[in-house]
Amino acid sequence: MHIATLGLLMVVAVTEFLIGLVGNGVLVVWSFVEWVRKLKESSYSLIVLGLAGCRLLLQCLIMVDLILFSIFKSCIWFRYISVFWVVVSQASLWFATFLSVFYCKKITTFEHPVYLWLKQRAYSLSAWCFLGCLLINLLIIADVGLKPHSPFQGNSSILYSLSDWQYLYILQLNAGSGFPFLVFLISSGMLMVSLYRHHKKMKVHTAGRNDARAKAHITVLKSLVCFLILYLVYIVASPYSIKSKTSPVDLTTIFISETVMAAYPSLHSVILIMGNPRIKQACQRILWKTAGHAWKS
Repeated sequence: MHIATLGLLMVVAVTEFLIGLVGNGVLVVWSFVEWVRKLKESSYSLIVLGLAGCRLLLQCLIMVDLILFSIFKSCIWFRYISVFWVVVSQASLWFATFLSVFYCKKITTFEHPVYLWLKQRAYSLSAWCFLGCLLINLLIIADVGLKPHSPFQGNSSILYSLSDWQYLYILQLNAGSGFPFLVFLISSGMLMVSLYRHHKKMKVHTAGRNDARAKAHITVLKSLVCFLILYLVYIVASPYSIKSKTSPVDLTTIFISETVMAAYPSLHSVILIMGNPRIKQACQRILWKTAGHAWKS
């Protein structure tokens, strides 16, 4: 029964990996082509390119860790893999935040002077915040992740178990995730407020007619809410993955937690594709061409 459960979880994990590989691969190809074609007006495609690239790396890290975690059980390997994993995860969160800021800038309509000032400088401020947080994260990683470290160094009167030390270690490495997540929540909240105000304003004028602006709000919010749910599930499942790798190793918990975590980078790529008609059409063309070449060969 135990082997059958692990086998089923591995099938689910491989399926998620293939979905993420295809979905994020399509996003990378489409966004790169669009970025080359429209270098001066390619903010969206550049954001999607970075987001899909980070998701591909994250998906591969989860799969490698799931299959070869026994190799990374030593403290030094755990440190290096954790550092790279955290960097990729935070980069993915930053690009998702950029995407929410992009949607907020394009769709919301507020007249407050502070909002108008921020709207004009949204991309430059986002870039500077990203560079600043990247510098801070690199300093944290250099201090916490790469220096020689023992789980029992420091105050000898306080001894943590290995799992407690790992929690503290990952918490320190993830210290830079708070700010982009806060910006994501603020921009998503502004989109919700904008939708409510627009719906209230246009309720009488658009009765019985399609409201393209409201549809744009709803489509974007669906994508952002799905990202939020998947990201929170990913964050909640992470501690279980860490704890289950300590002695005694719990294979079932490892497989369940990391299979749940793998849904974050794979399913959100599908949601992005389905929410954008141009990407959806490009995905269909790529898949049809790939299937045609495979059939001929």
